[in-house]
This record gives sequence, C-alpha cells and structure tokens, in this order.
Amino acid sequence: MTVRKNISSVVLWSVISAAFVGPGTVTTAASAGATFQLDLLWAVSFSTVACIVLQEVSARLAIVSGLPMGQALTRAYGDRKGRWLNYLLGGPVVLGCAAYEAGNILGGVSGIQVVAPVDMRWLTILFTAAVAVVLWTDKRESIGWLMTALVGLMGIAFAYLAVARPFGVAEYARAATVPSMPAGSELLILGLIGTTIVPYNVFLGYGVSKGQTVPLMRIGLTLSVVIGGAITAAILVAGTTVPPFTSFTILSEELRTAMGPLGATALGVGLFAAGFSSSLTSPYAASIIASSVFSWDKRKQRMVWAVVLLSGFLFGISGVRPIPVILVVQALNGMVLPLLTAFLILLINDRSLIPAGYRPSVLYNAVLLVIFGVVLLMGIYSIDASLASWFDIPRTQYVVKVIISALVTACLGYVLLRRKTSV
Repeated sequence: MTVRKNISSVVLWSVISAAFVGPGTVTTAASAGATFQLDLLWAVSFSTVACIVLQEVSARLAIVSGLPMGQALTRAYGDRKGRWLNYLLGGPVVLGCAAYEAGNILGGVSGIQVVAPVDMRWLTILFTAAVAVVLWTDKRESIGWLMTALVGLMGIAFAYLAVARPFGVAEYARAATVPSMPAGSELLILGLIGTTIVPYNVFLGYGVSKGQTVPLMRIGLTLSVVIGGAITAAILVAGTTVPPFTSFTILSEELRTAMGPLGATALGVGLFAAGFSSSLTSPYAASIIASSVFSWDKRKQRMVWAVVLLSGFLFGISGVRPIPVILVVQALNGMVLPLLTAFLILLINDRSLIPAGYRPSVLYNAVLLVIFGVVLLMGIYSIDASLASWFDIPRTQYVVKVIISALVTACLGYVLLRRKTSV
C-alpha cells in the first residue's frame, strides 16, 4: 500500500515537472548549451534544488493550514491587505500563464513540424482542440498519468540526444556544482532559473497537494522535480552539439547533421511532448489560481483556462516566430518570482497559519533566504536589461545589483528574526 501511495504521489506531482519542462526549457537550455557548452549547467542544478524547496514550502502551507492561498493571505494580513495581495500575486501570474501558453502551443506545433511538415495553422487548431478536450474532462488522476507519460517521452528523447556527448564525469560534476557567469550569459542564466522556478507552479503545487500528507508530498514532489531537472540538464548537454540557433527548424537541421535523422526526430518528439504537457498545465494552473486565490466557482475556473488556452491559440495562428517569444517570457518571469518567493517565506513562518512543528528551522529559512536573494538578483538583472534597452541607457554595474539584492534579502531576514523572537 505504501509503494502504491508513493507511485500515486509521483504521478500526481509529475504535473510540476511537465509544467516547467516546456518549449521554453528546450529553447533556453539548448541555447545555453549551444552558446556556453557546460558552463551554465550549475544554474540547472540550483534551479532544481530551489524548485523543490519552494514547491515544498507551498505544498506544506496548503496541507498544514488547510486554507486556499487567498484565504491564507487574508488571515495573515487582514481582509483589506489580503484582498490587494491576492490581486497583486495572482493577477500577474494568470497573465503569465496566458503568455506561456502561446509559447507552449507554438513549441508543441513546431515539434510536430520537425517530424512531419504540415500546415502550421491546421496543426495549431488540432493541437489546441486536443488540449481543450483533456482539460474539459477535469480528471486530475487521468491528467497526472498523461503527464507522467509525456515526461517519460521527453526523458527518453532528450537523453538520446545527450548520451552521445563526449564529456566525462568530472566535467559534469564541476559544471553542475561550480557557478560560472561568462560574459553575456546573464539572460540565459535568468532564463534557466525562470523556466524551472515558474510562478504558476507554486499555485499549481498548492492545488495538487490537496488530500496529501506532508511526507507523501515530499516523496512525490522531490522525485518529480529531480526527473524534470535531469531532463533540463540533458537538453542543455544536447545543445552543446550545435552552434547557437534562432529557430527550431535550424536546431533540427543542426542535429540532423551532427547525429543523423534520429537526432532531428528525437528533438521533434521531445519538443511535442514538452509543448503538449505544458499547454495542459498552464491553463490548469490558471484555473487553480482562480480557485485558490480568488475563490471562484467551477464555471469561472473553466472560463479562466478557456481564456488562457484561447489566447495561446490566437497567438499561435498569428504566425509569430516561437523562439523570441519564449525567451522574452522566460525573462519577464524572473521579475515576478522575488515577490512571490518573499510572501511564501513569510506565510510558512506565520504563527497564525502554521503550528510550530511545521514551521521551517533556522537552517531551512537560511536556504530560503539564499534562494530569495538569487531569484531577486536575477529579477534585478531582468529589469535593468529591459530599462537599458528601452531607454538606451547604460546598464547598472554588477556590484550595485548584488548590493541591492543583499540588502533586500537582509531586510527579509530581519523580519523573520523579529517573528522568531517576538512573543
């Protein structure tokens, strides 16, 4: 019975790895490998660990408090502030789901085209219709098994692309654990972190944890995210085979040249699985936000996922090239993360919500603060790069960004310390 429960938990939590291993992951990780070889593999390791920690906090908050996210914010900060926080945190993430959905559909359709060149408009219609049918069933267990199958398909496809690379164990170990920031790598590092620690996954985890125990949740969550992180790493390693690229078509041709027809086919299969699974989870996450944050009923939840799916569909048939869209969405995602991470840390330490036995230890809080600091630094990078581009001004020096991130993180740590020592 215990083994069966563990397997069921892994299947349930596979929705998380299926959500973050989407076309954005394929694009960003393959670009990182193509441009910087293994130098950014450490960002995948950090992102995987950070994702497990933040998802565990989110799920623990849901299980122990027994409250939807919106009600937890209201209890912690009062009706008026809680209502504004609901819109501040939930609103942008729902919009982000819509932005991701466009990239998910475009990426999934591109995967089919790699294997079988078919008219993109018809593929987009059929692809979107298939996603809508699965979402309409609203069967959580069936969706979980489908996600597990798609994650497995992605794993096989991208492992095939990565296994032939001539790197040794020592090279992988060094690249996975020693941080390196080559010149011009900032946006890709932000993208690798942003594509793994996805804001809507926090709410998705909040929703799927319903009815689970904390130990069971931790098993399913950890295994699922580790598998997703391994797939991301495999994509990055596979990307080292080719030079920098600007489209999936070019990437498939480069892989065909380097590895033969099976290389291009593996990319197509993996990209389709990534796109379809993420096309399901993005609207699904938006509907969970509508439920857990805004307390909307079933009818309104369906309206939310339908709007998210429709926005992705309309974007897909517009003919916009997928690569630039996906990369921009990954970067924008980095700006939402710090705020959401900060409130997760504050809520899981709130005495009115979480009993003493379930609140984080000092060491766990230290890990959370490190994650917050890094996420904040990446967000500052994103904002600074956008402002410099829009207004044609010089970028802020790196040391200034680090100082700002450290000061804000210290302030959050001080707030936690006050809560720990107050009566």
